[in-house]
Amino acid sequence: MIQRTFRRVARTAVALALGGFTAAAVTGCAPGDEGAAEGGEPGAAVAFPAEPPDGPMPEIGPAPEGYTPTASGSPSTDIWMGTLVREGGALSVPDLGRGTDRDGYDNQPSFLLDGSAILHTAAIDRTQTEIMRLAASGAEPGASERLTNTAEASEFSALQIPGQDAFSAIHEIRGKQYLWRYDLSGASLGPIFATAEPVGYHAWANEHVVAMFILGDPPTLQVGDALSGDIRVVAERPGRSIHRIPGTEEISFVRKVSDEEWWIERLDPAAGTTERITLTLPGREDYAWTPEGEIVMGDGGRLYAWAEGSDWTGIADFSDLGVGGITRLAVSPDGSRIAIVANRPGG
Repeated sequence: MIQRTFRRVARTAVALALGGFTAAAVTGCAPGDEGAAEGGEPGAAVAFPAEPPDGPMPEIGPAPEGYTPTASGSPSTDIWMGTLVREGGALSVPDLGRGTDRDGYDNQPSFLLDGSAILHTAAIDRTQTEIMRLAASGAEPGASERLTNTAEASEFSALQIPGQDAFSAIHEIRGKQYLWRYDLSGASLGPIFATAEPVGYHAWANEHVVAMFILGDPPTLQVGDALSGDIRVVAERPGRSIHRIPGTEEISFVRKVSDEEWWIERLDPAAGTTERITLTLPGREDYAWTPEGEIVMGDGGRLYAWAEGSDWTGIADFSDLGVGGITRLAVSPDGSRIAIVANRPGG
């Protein structure tokens, strides 16, 4: 059982000035819309503009003096894959196994919308990261397929775009970080925004509205429309774990109120409000949603789950497998598979 528990507190709605980012701009497959693709699967594609709608791309000059690629500081991590089982309302992971197994950075897993595979980031060397694809089940450790192959740039934080046979990722080149689009083979389709920079992480609320973690002092959470080019700041000091809440067009993120107080909150991009959901585990910011509405987080070698009306509860301990330092997680759209990132020993 978890040693420290937290009572869920009453949600507090906080109005955010979105500066004209209205409900009319946030459309797509809301629950109950007839003809909408379940989970945002391809089928109702939204055509993005050929050029970023918020203006022309600036010229990218030489890297600034002292620039260090993100890959140079990446830890040595592995991705573990397992089956997420639900019995009598309780979750468990009975068969966790390695999805990657090498000294190096394999991280940031996200499931394709059909659940067949994950996209993940891999450090090719100490200066470059690329996007890989790994089958969700049946793959041997290390069987990832390389998708992107950019000699001058790095890619990370890949997510399939709802309604498209394409994914978005952060495109890092000479000290700049833009949100970029690629087809599912890894071919570049170009930038999504010209003025949102530097982007660290992101999550799609629907087929064209995206929440972005923008690095800065302080870092901000910004919501952008890939069709109109409208971009607005909606929160300060978010964490890196940003997700679409299953069955909705709402976004969840971690708000770091202080060094000791971190809340998972929900953002309604249309209404411009946030609500507190629950406190995170102490010092933990990475989490994932199940389609049933639970939140899962890791701490050390253990996995915990939260559900509305309950506290954080331990559901698995992978320490005997050598799993430790769990950070990022992903759950497949149908809730049957889970991907877990953990540190390699000595990494």
